[in-house]
Amino acid sequence: MFRKLLPYWRPTLGRSSAGVAALLCAAGLELLLPWPIKWLIDHVLGTQPAPALLAQIWPPFASGDKIGALWGICLAVVLFAVAHRFATLVSQLLLIGVGGRVVLQLRCRGYEQFCRLSVAYHDKTKVGDSLYRVAYDTQAAMSLISGGIVPLLQGALILVGVLVIMVRMDLFLTLVASAIAPIFWLCIRIFGKRIDGHSRRYHENESALLSTVQESLSSMRAMQAFTREPDTALRFGEQAKSSFRINLRLVKTQLLFGGSVGLAMAAGTAVAMWFGAHRVLAGQLSAGDILVFLAYLAMLYQPLNAFSQSASVVQSARAQLRRVFEVLDASPEIVDRPGARALATVRGEIEFRDVAFAYNPPEPVLKEVSFRTRPGEVIALVGPTGAGKSTLSSLLLRFYDPTGGAVLLDGHDLRDLPLAWLRRQVSVVLQDALLLSGTIRDNIAYGRPEASMAEIEAAARKAQADEFIRSLPEGYQTNVAERAVNLSGGQKQRLAIARAFLKDAPILVLDEPTSALDVQTEEALLVALKTLMQGRTTFIIAHRLSTVRLADRIIVMRDGRIVEQGSHAALMGRESFYRTLHQTQSSGAVSADVAS
Repeated sequence: MFRKLLPYWRPTLGRSSAGVAALLCAAGLELLLPWPIKWLIDHVLGTQPAPALLAQIWPPFASGDKIGALWGICLAVVLFAVAHRFATLVSQLLLIGVGGRVVLQLRCRGYEQFCRLSVAYHDKTKVGDSLYRVAYDTQAAMSLISGGIVPLLQGALILVGVLVIMVRMDLFLTLVASAIAPIFWLCIRIFGKRIDGHSRRYHENESALLSTVQESLSSMRAMQAFTREPDTALRFGEQAKSSFRINLRLVKTQLLFGGSVGLAMAAGTAVAMWFGAHRVLAGQLSAGDILVFLAYLAMLYQPLNAFSQSASVVQSARAQLRRVFEVLDASPEIVDRPGARALATVRGEIEFRDVAFAYNPPEPVLKEVSFRTRPGEVIALVGPTGAGKSTLSSLLLRFYDPTGGAVLLDGHDLRDLPLAWLRRQVSVVLQDALLLSGTIRDNIAYGRPEASMAEIEAAARKAQADEFIRSLPEGYQTNVAERAVNLSGGQKQRLAIARAFLKDAPILVLDEPTSALDVQTEEALLVALKTLMQGRTTFIIAHRLSTVRLADRIIVMRDGRIVEQGSHAALMGRESFYRTLHQTQSSGAVSADVAS
């Protein structure tokens, strides 16, 4: 995990080095904190002479001035504490800043990776899980640094310094006090894996919980329309209870871990006090020596305790960061081939050559589909639900690659063309127009952010959207509400058509562009669509056959195969599957009119 984090840590190396230097100063100053106690006991309250170095630094120790010496000790306590706290504060500010920058890089890299991963990955992953990994699991890097690495580093520095001082003071007592170290190691071994497992399950459960909230909020109208609030609340409650139970087990394990470490520390302190007191009574140590030794013993156990607590933090952070790196280490399924090159010009000839495709290999969606379009030809793809019409458009945009055969543009396999370049050659107008939070202007310019205002307005006029846009309170600067609830279906589709006009791509995909609209709105939009299709190779995917009359050729699909193709007149002039579809839909429309 540390190796994986290193590339994100490396840019902060200078700040990290300064933080470690301040931490080293803080550790050194902390080692001085117990000494004023010894000076007080031995040289002010006791009768032992002060060491030569101390007498040189503070003359009252040399002259035997007890009050002057007491002032010096009090001053030393304050100075040591101020210097120690200042060095600690500087180190924490620097190293926490390092942690924040690592989290920032992880979040940005994670988001970029989500944008780079293929549609197939997102089809298999819940939105809430992706949100949790980018927004919350990345925070584990901060926990790892501030609650794991920093305490471990600080504890290691103090541990080494304390052991050196304690060995110089009394080797026997140091060995006695250090005898509990294996107990710390045993606690970490026993509890570490449990904490790791509980933490991973907890964050997975929290991710599922966020997915439930996200799905419920995005489908609130449907949920309320079908009165599913109680069922959704029950589902959420069960997930929340499960998350609570897992978190409770995690907290209990951490508390047992801390309790075991605390008992070990108490036992070690009691044993050291027993032997230390006997050595004082035997005249082998002074009262000041044993007090300083016990103070250092507490400082010795402090890093050991910090190691145990940091181990808990590290295990939990590792579980979260593992989830982050599962995303960062994932490889996009759709990538540029080596040597992929863009075409100098695009005529718009599309060929599907013996194309086969399956989302799940045992269940093919397309079976040996073959056809070719002329540049500028309008092709309508019709057929029942599940026939494979929308899958063809996904292959054209390389959301997926064929499992057999090839899709070609102007005679070149799409896999030999740069992916980003290819997608710039295709404009898409969907049944549910995708509008994002932002202004009307931003939404029209989504495919060409650099477009001028004049170009945006021209595109809106071609899409017959300029009039309604100018009637809005702030015109083109009007903000689109979340999910564009402040716009009608026809208005949203006009904006989507304006976006396609502005992008001005040579290939156009119209995926059910009018199926959700009433007849009057559809008729108005068909005028704009006719203008948009001029000079572009166009694929119209339609259930409602009213838009099919715009096509030069109709391709009829059934069960993943092309069963027939031709013009509307030719297909209607014989017994065909298309004619059956058309008659069924026409009779349904008439029945609806009679019923109304």
